[in-house]
Amino acid sequence: MQEFKHWKEFINRVLIDSGKFENPKTEFKGDAETETFKSIVENSLTEIRVGYLKDNLLIYLHIFNPTVPGYNKYVEGEYFYKHDFSEDGETYGSPSLEFNEQNRNGILSILESGLKGKEVQFVKNNIILKSKLYISQYDTNFNYSYDFTKRGFWNKIFGQKIDKMDGIEKREIELSTIFSGIKNVLQQRV
Repeated sequence: MQEFKHWKEFINRVLIDSGKFENPKTEFKGDAETETFKSIVENSLTEIRVGYLKDNLLIYLHIFNPTVPGYNKYVEGEYFYKHDFSEDGETYGSPSLEFNEQNRNGILSILESGLKGKEVQFVKNNIILKSKLYISQYDTNFNYSYDFTKRGFWNKIFGQKIDKMDGIEKREIELSTIFSGIKNVLQQRV
């Protein structure tokens, strides 16, 4: 079993050893450190952005791709909480994940399974005007909707619906094509 000392070492090993991501670019903003891993898979625009706090805490792991702006908007403000992978029934807790076996296995599971669901885009003149994101595996009617137009509030509510406008093209993107996961990341679970 491999021993890791902190989140940064663990995530770097998993992503770089997968052969799908290059060494990260690192930025510092206040107490946070962000690493951005770019895919080296041909024609892929996918990046994985990872945020750390000092004291070895993981605050987020976002999968980003410019071809799915709805999904990007969805994850934009998502952060990990202390009990996200807890099996004792507790929920939330303070922001960030401690570096322990339970949390490492949770992050490894996310990276191995990849993205699920789809984004339905409403496009006119090659510009995405609206996006519907379907990520619930239990309720296919549940979705998040994002309007990328600069229409005012009242126009969005009472104006013409984007999906009913003339010249609208509907595109569906399976999120697994953006990030299908990393298989056999570590020979043994940590």
